[in-house]
Amino acid sequence: MTKYNFDELVDRHNSGSCKWDVKDNELPMWVADMDFHVLPEIKEAIIKRLEIDAYGYAECPKEYFESYKAWGKRQHNVDLDTKWMVFATGVVASIDSILKHLLPQGSSVLLQSPVYHVFYHCIENNGLKVVENKLIDKDNYQIDFASLEVQLERKDVKAMILCNPHNPIGRIWSKDELKQIAELCDKNDVLLISDEIHCDIIEPGLVYNPIFSVSKNAIMLVAPTKAFNIAGIQSSIAICANDELREKMAKGFSMDDIGEPNYIASYATIAAFTKGDEWNKQMREYIYNNKKYVVDFINKELPKLKVTDMKATYLMWIDISNYSNDSVKFVNDLRKETGLFLSPGSQFGSGGEGHVRVNIATSLANVKDACERLKKFIQK
Repeated sequence: MTKYNFDELVDRHNSGSCKWDVKDNELPMWVADMDFHVLPEIKEAIIKRLEIDAYGYAECPKEYFESYKAWGKRQHNVDLDTKWMVFATGVVASIDSILKHLLPQGSSVLLQSPVYHVFYHCIENNGLKVVENKLIDKDNYQIDFASLEVQLERKDVKAMILCNPHNPIGRIWSKDELKQIAELCDKNDVLLISDEIHCDIIEPGLVYNPIFSVSKNAIMLVAPTKAFNIAGIQSSIAICANDELREKMAKGFSMDDIGEPNYIASYATIAAFTKGDEWNKQMREYIYNNKKYVVDFINKELPKLKVTDMKATYLMWIDISNYSNDSVKFVNDLRKETGLFLSPGSQFGSGGEGHVRVNIATSLANVKDACERLKKFIQK
């Protein structure tokens, strides 16, 4: 068994990295990508692909969809038919296209806030309206089903974007919770779109529940990009069991030019899903240990902060409200004074005020450094 070294990081300074285009003294722990070396077999698959010295238009080989099917069964015990799968360059691109082509203009889309901020942009940029079903900040967040039922009964609400597991709070929704959501959407003829991009970053020993484990009346969006640190390669699929709906969706993807892979996307994905089991397992264990360090440090050194007990993702959600309810000012001052660069909670919508999001998909040494910088800033 290969032992992967997650303490050793890739130096991405001056490499055109969105995350690491920072000053030398700054420590970026905001945008959701990892600092780890990629699975070696992914790199090998890309190099092998590039040895064919003509980088023209590409198609998805059947192995691409089969790798998703096998990974889903092996890792999550979910049965996925390759006929249900449509390639897309990314989960966000899929959401944007689905909203554009499958929803009537002027309608509304429901979100469970605080939630991934780009969802808001997808809705608003398509001339649609946001309806927030605010999560209850209790016992690491609960769904307000009473409000959800009322909101989904609204005539203007035509779709719901579910984040499963949830970014930024790190909740893995239970089968019972997913079943209730799916039944309410079915009852009110609301299109359920489930973003499951973080499904392969769960705490060791726990199980994630795909939306398809309780209902096939949804569009499920998955990708290897978060779990294997290949977001820049742009590869994902949308899974829809309804033939008519899938055909409309695929047509929309084609119209928006997101339905064709780049030259290396398929092959990087196949390598990840066929050879990445052990790397993924060890990565999740490493993330879990990083989380434990942060929790222990905050409980001991900064007890006025409150850490949500994330069970998935590599993103920690921290309540700073005992110090500030202006998360934008907090993170700006933190970066200016210590170089630590976090995400303000307010960008994730209602309920995010007074919180910050921290990406711990980096070395334990960086995590320790970040904790000390945060402590120094708060004590000052």
